Amino acid sequence: MNGCDGSFPRVDGNRFVVSTTAFALITWAYGYNKVWGCAFTSSGDLITGGPPWVRAERFEVQALAPEGATTYTLDQFMKGNAPGLEKMLQLLLADRFKLEVRHVTKEVPGYALVPAKGGPKLKASAGDDQPAMGMRPNKLVGRKMEIRDLAFMLVMITHRPVIDRTGLAGQFNFDLDFAPFDSDVAADSGAPSLFTAIQEQLGLRLDTTKAPLDGLVIERAERPSEN
Repeated sequence: MNGCDGSFPRVDGNRFVVSTTAFALITWAYGYNKVWGCAFTSSGDLITGGPPWVRAERFEVQALAPEGATTYTLDQFMKGNAPGLEKMLQLLLADRFKLEVRHVTKEVPGYALVPAKGGPKLKASAGDDQPAMGMRPNKLVGRKMEIRDLAFMLVMITHRPVIDRTGLAGQFNFDLDFAPFDSDVAADSGAPSLFTAIQEQLGLRLDTTKAPLDGLVIERAERPSEN
C-alpha cells in the first residue's frame, strides 16, 4: 500500500478539488511535485510514520484560496511551481487532519540519470508535436516530454528514485525498447537491458547512486470530522 491511490486534482482559478489519500496530499503540500510527487516518495520511502488510514483512505477535498491569493495552473502545480497552493494545502492538512511532520534527510539508494559518453541522442520536439506518454513493461514512449517526465517513467519501471543529473532542458521525443525489468524474463527476451538501452538509444546512463533526499516523518495525524 503506497498511498498514491486517488483521482487527478483539478486546479481552477482559486479552487482546488480532488479525491485522494492524505498521503498524496502530503506529497503535494511539501514540494514533492518537483520530482513527480507520490510515486517518487513511495519509491524511496521518503515519508514514514502515521496511522495506516493515511495511505489507505480517500478523502474528498474542495478548497478555496483566500481572495486575492495568487492563482496557479494545474501544470504549474504538478511541476512544483505553485508555492502558494502548496502552503494552502499545508494549512489545510494542519487544520483538518491535525497533521504534524518532522523533516529529515534520508540516504536513499536509487539511480542518477546522466549523459553517456558521446552525449545525448534525444530528439528535440517540434512545435507541432502533441504531448504523449506511453509505458509498457518493455517500452517507453515520450512525445514533447521533459527529462523529468522520462525520470518519472523510469521510477515507475525500476521502483527506485531516479534523479535527473543530465542538465538537459527543453522537450524531447523518444522511444526506448528494452527487456522487461525482471531478471527472470530479461534473460530470455533477446532485447537489451534497460541500462544498455538507455545508453545505446538515448545517449544517457542510469547509474546506481545513494543520494541525500528530503524526507518527512508523520508525527501526528487525525481523521478529519465531516463538514
